[in-house]
Amino acid sequence: MTEGIVFDIQRYSLQDGPGLRTLVFLKGCPLRCAWCSNPESQQPQPELLYDVNRCTLCGECCQACPKGAIVIRSGALAWNGDLCDTCGACVAACTHSARSIVGSRVTASEVVALVVRDAPFYRRSGGGVTLGGGEPTSQPAFATEVLRLLHMQGVDTAVETCGCATADAFVSVVERADHVFFDIKHADSRHHSALTGAGSETIVSNLNSLLEWHTDVTVRYPLIPGWNDAESDLVAFAALLRGLRREPPVELVPYHRLGEHKYRLLNREYALAGMYACSDETARTACDLLRQRGINCRVLVH
Repeated sequence: MTEGIVFDIQRYSLQDGPGLRTLVFLKGCPLRCAWCSNPESQQPQPELLYDVNRCTLCGECCQACPKGAIVIRSGALAWNGDLCDTCGACVAACTHSARSIVGSRVTASEVVALVVRDAPFYRRSGGGVTLGGGEPTSQPAFATEVLRLLHMQGVDTAVETCGCATADAFVSVVERADHVFFDIKHADSRHHSALTGAGSETIVSNLNSLLEWHTDVTVRYPLIPGWNDAESDLVAFAALLRGLRREPPVELVPYHRLGEHKYRLLNREYALAGMYACSDETARTACDLLRQRGINCRVLVH
């Protein structure tokens, strides 16, 4: 039985492929995008979340932890990640819902059994199921099996990917998807590395290879104010697209701050704290600029 780690399943999505869709979030991602709205997706294993605003310092979690990983020190809760094995004892003991675990191990069959309950909605709307994350190609065997089982049920499938994977892992997943949404964060590899922690050479190579044989590929470009939205950035992005085997359609994804609070739950700093959201006008201007250079572009509205 093929197992994987999923951290969320979101029904009735309208922005993750055609029609009404269910989005399955897989855990694990090789990139560390400064603006990531799902930071809980980055680590491959289940993680503990802690909401200090809900915590009353009652100490029940400290007593429940079999590893002694949680203590109250100087009027605050201190947690030792090296001792914690994410057993969940502290979560069960917390009566204020201050602690939770994100990510659970499930089989591909269990995921499919859950999402096909909405098959009538998929058929009526031309929708289906989309694998996102995280990065689906980080769990290639699991993602591939989920997609295979969905096709056996006649369900339309899509994959959202950053393309940062070995060629074998990448192809094994996307070849089973009816639609592929492929992120390009920046046209310049050095800037891409500064934004995400990895260069773009492998990513562009995988995209170029994909365009050679897959018939339904859309490139998504996150529009981050002050990071990749300058005219020079967009001109370079258009040049990159024109240099591919064929020019795919583009969806611009304006930056938002909806995931900022999750960093607090993970006890992590948010690199873009205080950053303003991308305005509608900025997104329209960027889209117009790309269209002037012959790119089929639209703005994805959340």
